[in-house]
Order: sequence, then structure tokens, then C-alpha cells
Amino acid sequence: MAANVERTDQFVDILNESSEKLVVVDFYSTTCPPCRVVDQMLGQFVNEYPNVGFYKVDIGKFPDVAAQCRITATPTLQFYRRGRAVGEVRGANKKAIVDAIEAGLGDGSNGEGRSAFGVVGHSDLTRLVQKTQSECLNQNDDHPLENVFTEGDSVLESDVDEQMVLHIAFNQPIKLHSIMLKAPLDKAPKNIKLFVNRTDIGFDDVATATATQEIEMTEDMYSGGGVVNLRYVRFQNVNSVSIFVADNLGDNDVSAISQLAFIGTAVISANVSEIRQGEEGHSH
Repeated sequence: MAANVERTDQFVDILNESSEKLVVVDFYSTTCPPCRVVDQMLGQFVNEYPNVGFYKVDIGKFPDVAAQCRITATPTLQFYRRGRAVGEVRGANKKAIVDAIEAGLGDGSNGEGRSAFGVVGHSDLTRLVQKTQSECLNQNDDHPLENVFTEGDSVLESDVDEQMVLHIAFNQPIKLHSIMLKAPLDKAPKNIKLFVNRTDIGFDDVATATATQEIEMTEDMYSGGGVVNLRYVRFQNVNSVSIFVADNLGDNDVSAISQLAFIGTAVISANVSEIRQGEEGHSH
């Protein structure tokens, strides 16, 4: 089973341990039923990932640690490398937890040396998309939004005309550096607008609402890999991205996307220096 943290200074030791390996910290509450589900998962993961450190923090005993780590709900799992948080999963979603563990095992640094789709220093954050909370307005139900989150032959297609509005939700705040689009050229999106944290955007709003960024895609951009760098300063605390597709390169009645990826970094939640050493926890 995952080891319980008994003292605040022990938590600091655990973060120091992350300089050598991935550390997973489960922030839980004794009154939270999903927390018990996560506890059972961690008991299994301890055997499956012997090189990962698994720990549990009772937020009732250590409210100051929970506050420093910005824990607002339980269960919340944070993933640490080199003393810094490299990921976070809220809730008892086993697949999301496994994906975060695998991503953490593949990232031996605090950011240096990472590369996603040729963007150095950043990671593919598509694994953080909450698919059940995401949607596409005017999608062809035979070619739905979920097709864009994996590489393959399947596509997302519009339905009654060439326009689409994609609402993409993430399971934690991110800093978005770039997006990557792949599409069949005759149906590839041309003029698109991006809106940050505006899940209320619909077709009636896109003409008048101020976009976070507007992009005109070209054939050369797609043939060059489809990566578009964003105005990074405007995408620093992103919980959701809405993408309006206005038209396509082939003036086709249908627009299509075969793959959509998000490139950047997860918002760092805490580091060793933010945790006060030597402070004892207390019980209710």
C-alpha cells in the first residue's frame, strides 16, 4: 500500500526523493468515498511500478500542506520529479492516473530536454483532455470529436456546413504553447479562432466575441507538420480551449480534422521551497 505521511518534514523528504525517481502523492479525505477507490488502485500500482514512490496525505491532518499544494478537491494525485510537480489528476479515473504515471516515468527532468512535435521544452498535453467534458458543435456523429485525440485514419467532420466549434476541457490548468493540426488538405481548417476558458461560445457568438488568438492556416503549415505557436502570454492558465473553424482550404462543404494536439506544460502546483519544514500536522 501507499505510505501515509505522518509529519510535514516527512513530506519534504518525499519531495527530495523525487530527485531520483517519480513520486506520486495522493491527497485524500477520510470522508471521501472516491478516495477509498484510489487507495485500492495505489495498492495495485505499488506492485506494478516498483520504481515509483507512492504516498498519501490526509488533508484533514495537514491542511497547510494541502493549501501550499493548492488542493481544492479530493482525491487529488500530484506527480513529482526533481522536487517539482509535473502533473496532477483529480478524481478516481484509473486511466488518467496510469497515463500520468507513464508520462512521469518518461520525463526524467523538470522540463529540460522535453520535446513534443518538435517543440523543445514542452510536452504533449493531449492526455490531460477530459473527453467526456469536451464536445464539438455541428459534428457529423459518424465522425465525432474523439477521433482527433489519437493518431490514425479516423477524422472529425462537420455536418450541415463547413463550420465547427470545438470545446476542449482539461483536467487541470495548463500553459499552452502550441497546437498541432493534421487534416486532409481539401477539408483542412483554414481560418480558426481560439478562445480560452469560454465554454459558452457558440455560433452566434464567434463573430462578435474577442478571440484569444486568430489563425489562418495554409497548405505549407500543414505539410510542415501542422504546429502553430500561440501567443504564449495569453495562454498561461488554461482550463479549456474553444476552437471555431470558419472554413477550409478547399472551400469544401465539409471541414475535417484527423488529429489535434496541445503542446505546453502543466501549471506547477508546488515545489520543495514552498513547503515549510519541521511543522507538525494536527488532527481534528
